[in-house]
Amino acid sequence: MSNKPITPAIHGAIDYFFGITLLTVPPLIGCSKKAIRYYRILGAEVILYGAITKQPLSAWPLIPMKTHRSIDMANLAGLALLTCSKEIRRNSNASIFTWLMVAAGATTVLLTKWEK
Repeated sequence: MSNKPITPAIHGAIDYFFGITLLTVPPLIGCSKKAIRYYRILGAEVILYGAITKQPLSAWPLIPMKTHRSIDMANLAGLALLTCSKEIRRNSNASIFTWLMVAAGATTVLLTKWEK
């Protein structure tokens, strides 16, 4: 029995918020157009695969939560790798934002009840 506090429904809500944050915050913190494009692609992807995951807030429940977890981990690795990009590395706001998003995403993954 898992005592993790984040249910699939809560995880789904967090994913939508995470994706919206990636879509909206970068222009507000002075990111370059190229960096904004990176974040928007990732944000749209998070919203899309959240919408097709078998969880209570899904629009089209197609993929299992286990697959979703694998995609989450790959996306977090990709997000962390963005800090190597000169567009992110040269902007302290973008670097801080990226690492905060990685930390938030990793925490969510670690605290989610993946099994029913």
